[in-house]
Amino acid sequence: MTSRWRDTAGFAGRHVFGGLRSLLPDYLPVAWKLGLTFSALVLIGMSVLGSIILSTQLTTMQNQADRLGRTIATQLADSAREPLLADDPLALKVLVSNLADSENLEGAALFDRDLRLKYRAGRLPTDAVPTISGPVRQWRDANAPMTTYFAAIRAADATAGHAAVTLSGAPIVAAQAQARRTMITATLLMSLIAVVAAFLISRRLARPLSDLVAATTALRAGDLNVRLAAGHSNDEIGQLLDAYNNMAHGLLEKTQVERALSRFVSPRVAEQMMADLGEVQLGGREVHATVLFADIVGFTSLSEGMAPDAVAALLNDYFNAISTAADFYRGNIDKFMGDCAMLVFGVPEEDNEHLYHGLCCAVMIQRLVQRLNAQRQARGQVIVDFRVGLNSGPMLAGNLGSKDRMQYTVVGDSVNLASRLSTMAAAGEIIMPDHLVNDPNVAPRVRTHVAGTMRIRGKSEPVLTHRVEGVHPQSEALMEQRIARFLSEYTDVHIPRVSHVS
Repeated sequence: MTSRWRDTAGFAGRHVFGGLRSLLPDYLPVAWKLGLTFSALVLIGMSVLGSIILSTQLTTMQNQADRLGRTIATQLADSAREPLLADDPLALKVLVSNLADSENLEGAALFDRDLRLKYRAGRLPTDAVPTISGPVRQWRDANAPMTTYFAAIRAADATAGHAAVTLSGAPIVAAQAQARRTMITATLLMSLIAVVAAFLISRRLARPLSDLVAATTALRAGDLNVRLAAGHSNDEIGQLLDAYNNMAHGLLEKTQVERALSRFVSPRVAEQMMADLGEVQLGGREVHATVLFADIVGFTSLSEGMAPDAVAALLNDYFNAISTAADFYRGNIDKFMGDCAMLVFGVPEEDNEHLYHGLCCAVMIQRLVQRLNAQRQARGQVIVDFRVGLNSGPMLAGNLGSKDRMQYTVVGDSVNLASRLSTMAAAGEIIMPDHLVNDPNVAPRVRTHVAGTMRIRGKSEPVLTHRVEGVHPQSEALMEQRIARFLSEYTDVHIPRVSHVS
């Protein structure tokens, strides 16, 4: 039975709590939670305290009234002893009448030893019998509470009669109502002050948390420069704000290092390195990836007649175009070697389409170079041509070098073949080995012509090669859009706009 009652009470409690929970909004600020909690505690505390004080005060007032009533009844009994024994009716009548006329009493009465009423004045319960009613009798008269007190009239250890006095409870009721009104007014006033103070204090306490929420939102949006003023708070909130500032500063430093590092290595390699600096160590793993070499034709003789800063500007323009093509097709720039760029597809980020993306990148590089040459030639600048070699296959990828200086790169026979093919290609050509053309995933999406059999240094047998002419039309359409955007940005940077003033 007890277990069943407990289950029923638990179900009812959960139902009530769920109903109250559904009335609350989905989001309630901490300041409101603290303010409501403090206010509820203050209201409950003031109500309990007021009830205790009011109950104590009423008990004290009733005790005082009882003591007064018993005292007057005893005094009446003492005063009436001699007249009652002497059977002096006039004295007894005067005594009762004078006492009843007192402003503190509502009535008085005397009973003989046989409990018969002899004299009365004022109010007295009609059915009051001293020995039956007891020393105190509470009753009502005309909706007013009355209390009658009885006292025995003693003579030589014998009961000669009884005295009774009646006190009205109206003053106590009025005092009770006044005390209740005063207590309720004081409780409401103090509660109002407490509620206002609680909300002000709660807002002050919750303000750092609101600032922290705003700062974390900005942090999530990428703004790492937001800092919080911890002030002189030496509590947990101050420690929390300091912890956020330290975290934001650390993230800013990490981002700055990662951005600087991504200028020297592939952004994806930089992300992996910064994700776990403790795992950066020598070693590699065998992967299946695609590697591309883009080399400037006749760069050595071309650069002999140019100033060093002009050579640097030329390389930067063309390598920027190559970097744009690599990013568009998820390629990573492994390194720039003088006038040659080495790109890798499929590592360190896995890419199931790395061969096709490498082919698209090669086509985009040659078309970007053609468009870039047209713009540079129109401005009278030096132009160059690139030759591209591409291969795909197994290779070793990882951090290679020494423990003090290492580089993430790929090595292997497949890499060497791509490098050799780039040197065998003519200006504007893209050369790849025959086995890639027969790849079922690539063959329907690439246009090639047989370039011929080439003897490659390091290979005992000649290598049949193909010249890449283009890729799938849909891929070329997207490619043209990206080329147009790059050339527009390039033009905005290198050709300042001239405003015509009339």
